[in-house]
Amino acid sequence: MPSLNRLPWPYLLAIAAPTWVAASRAPSTVFYNAIFSVAGMGLLLWHLAAVGSGPLSRARTDGVTRQPPQPLATAALPALAGVLIGTVLPGLLPASVLLAVSALALTVAAASSARRCPDVLMTSIAAAVLAAGVTGALIGLLQYLAPTLAPPWLIATPATAGRAVGNLRQPNQLATVLSLALCALAWLGQGRRWPLTALLSLQAVLVLGLVLTGSRMGLLMLVMLAAWGLVDRRLPWPVRITLMATLPAAVFWTAAVWAWGHLGGVVYFGEARLSSGSDISSSRFAIWSNTLALIRDNPWTGVGWGNFNFAWTLTAFPDRPIAFFDHTHNLVLQLAVELGLPATAALVVLFGWLVWRARRGLVHPHPQHALSSTTAAAMLGLVLVHSLLEYPLWYPYFLLPTALLLGVYLGAGGPRHEELDGQPHDRGVKAPLFRMVAAMMVAGAAYAAWSYEPIVQIFAPHGAAGLRPLTERIRLGQRSPLLGHHADYAAVTTASRPSDVFDAFDRPLHKLIDARLMVAYAKALAERGERDKAVYVAQRLREFRHPLGDEFFAPCEAPPAAGSDPPFQCDLTPVRLTWKDFE
Repeated sequence: MPSLNRLPWPYLLAIAAPTWVAASRAPSTVFYNAIFSVAGMGLLLWHLAAVGSGPLSRARTDGVTRQPPQPLATAALPALAGVLIGTVLPGLLPASVLLAVSALALTVAAASSARRCPDVLMTSIAAAVLAAGVTGALIGLLQYLAPTLAPPWLIATPATAGRAVGNLRQPNQLATVLSLALCALAWLGQGRRWPLTALLSLQAVLVLGLVLTGSRMGLLMLVMLAAWGLVDRRLPWPVRITLMATLPAAVFWTAAVWAWGHLGGVVYFGEARLSSGSDISSSRFAIWSNTLALIRDNPWTGVGWGNFNFAWTLTAFPDRPIAFFDHTHNLVLQLAVELGLPATAALVVLFGWLVWRARRGLVHPHPQHALSSTTAAAMLGLVLVHSLLEYPLWYPYFLLPTALLLGVYLGAGGPRHEELDGQPHDRGVKAPLFRMVAAMMVAGAAYAAWSYEPIVQIFAPHGAAGLRPLTERIRLGQRSPLLGHHADYAAVTTASRPSDVFDAFDRPLHKLIDARLMVAYAKALAERGERDKAVYVAQRLREFRHPLGDEFFAPCEAPPAAGSDPPFQCDLTPVRLTWKDFE
């Protein structure tokens, strides 16, 4: 049993801890998970910069990475700069750009560390991922058996009975965490030669948690893991058996929870879904079809980064799925529709070239080196599958660990040990940059947490600040360059005359359009005399068949008063406009 001072605390804090956070306040259910991830990964990046500030050949001695002492001034100056950057940049750049910079820094730092000792880095990552998975499985089991037993600040209450969602509150995300944990189990099991009983015991817990999510994507991931165990003969036989047994274990646990439901226990969500006859794709086929239509109309430059929801909502799709999608549920389609086909092709080719170039790490003569590369590739493959069906990389607690894994894979497949001998060491140049980005991440997360409090006061007022008038609370929230769109949404959807606050529509319209926002926007356009646009928005709302829309269109069911025209929302005459007319 490792002592506490030898546990990979920076990795546990950055990778596992964000998945444990259950605290949640409106309007965002996973806001605290996200900022915890950014802050934790910032601290981990600082750690990677510190342990790599000397020759990498000394980064591994007894299997534990050691952090050299850092002078106070050396740490304080980048931290101060990070505070300034973290509070100024959110007003100048989108959060997505700041996250991309953070992910790039993590990838480069991990690759630099993994060039000589990928197994040490992979062991720390795997330990944190396994901790996240085992804890997530236990949380999921409690959510299935007794969802109200634990307080909601400790264990998130699932929205659907008979389904585990973890503290990330999303079953597919929990399924991915558990699948990644099975990869981590394989790595740790082969490195430490764990006995088969220990491996199968942990595997049983993880597979049970995955079954309780009712995730079909999770079952696909189990097939991938079983295939890995079947074909990779470099793995010790206990590890191969553990991986190949994931599918039989899933069958066993599915039968067990099905029987439990029929014996008076909680009805398994998977069984309820099968009997419901619902769409097997959960509307993915429909949204993909709509996305392809948008790509055909905007093939070269796309609709603009982050603009999919705006363009899709304000484009006529009579057969559209009725949920309000802010993502295409496919990474490649998302890039193509927002950036255009040429940019997407360039990004895909670049990524493919990087992966292909680093392939020699998979066949490295040192077994541990090769398996670290293989394990990183397996984990990346699982995230890729998830990204082709949903959008996990839009969440920091998936994006940043994935960047770390990509760095391990690229570093393990880079120049070999002997090829680095005699080459100049450039880590001394990179380390200050890593520390600067790390400080920015921590300061940015702190700034986001501070900015979120006025937003919470709008949707869930509490304390003395919650006693202020709604208009004042909205005005305070609108000052935030990072989260002010939430306040703008409240302003336009609560205004008696939405046209009086028309300028406030811009930010929420380009974040996520929903039925309430569409009703307010259509009314505002009509009040401003832009009847054609108001009619067009109302016609798009009608396609969603939403209850709020039914209320909005209720006057159309009654005959108009003598001598008066019907309300604008009753006009069904096609209007020749596109989403670009609303930019």
